[in-house]
Amino acid sequence: MDWAKAKNILIFMFILLNLLLAITIITLFNSDNISRETIENTYKILKNRGVFVNCDIPLYNKDMGTLTSSNTNLDKDLIIKRFFGETKYLEEVFDESINAVCGSKKLVIEKMNTFVYNNNDPEEGNNLTDYKKVQSYVEDLLESMNIPFEHFYFDREENTEDGQKKYTFRQKKDDFWLYSNFVEVTVSKSGITYLKYNNRKAKEITGGQKIMPAYQVLIKNMTNDSGTTINKIDLGFGEQFVGNDTKVLDDIPVWRITTEKSGKIVERYFKVYNGEEVKLNDK
Repeated sequence: MDWAKAKNILIFMFILLNLLLAITIITLFNSDNISRETIENTYKILKNRGVFVNCDIPLYNKDMGTLTSSNTNLDKDLIIKRFFGETKYLEEVFDESINAVCGSKKLVIEKMNTFVYNNNDPEEGNNLTDYKKVQSYVEDLLESMNIPFEHFYFDREENTEDGQKKYTFRQKKDDFWLYSNFVEVTVSKSGITYLKYNNRKAKEITGGQKIMPAYQVLIKNMTNDSGTTINKIDLGFGEQFVGNDTKVLDDIPVWRITTEKSGKIVERYFKVYNGEEVKLNDK
């Protein structure tokens, strides 16, 4: 028997076995130990309930903490000048906000984090024909008012009932969506009719708890949703409303499930720790 040749064959098989083992370990690591069979069974369970999943079910299954944030300061004089120019305007000051009106243009500027612009008769014309042009315009607009717009990405486009286009951009941190940090822009044929900016400065993710994977959240909650299609599932943080619109200090981690039924698109949020549905400050 050629022992040298047999030895080489054994070494080759040993290397091959270790390579296959490494691939298996990497696959398990990347899938967060959720098997493909589990996901396929989830699709079947939901289909039997009349719920159709038109996207991948995320496999993320790592511990998650909460997101701490600080306030974003807004310069109300810069904002007013940018939208109204040198034209005279009326101003009302309240405890938490400033309301300013100039013809068809209206501004509501909160002390921190948020402002809203309305104009029911824009005259600037509309060359904002897609989300990339809108994003570029918004970036330049906010920069001119010293308002941060870093790490914001296109999230959603929709048609309004009156024939306008609504674009939503949200911030990301470490690949997680920040659902309560957003810019929403509505555009008509004549120009921008609505713009809302809401942004708290994301700081750090603290703590960590075991989460409920997306497939478990789906099985737990999608029980009476026959005729619903799920188009997107993603993961992030959001500012939760508690009780009478009282806000908590930290943004909580949530699964966002975007559904469509009878042409109506709805974004639903579920706590990652227990799958409980919650309301967020997301628009």
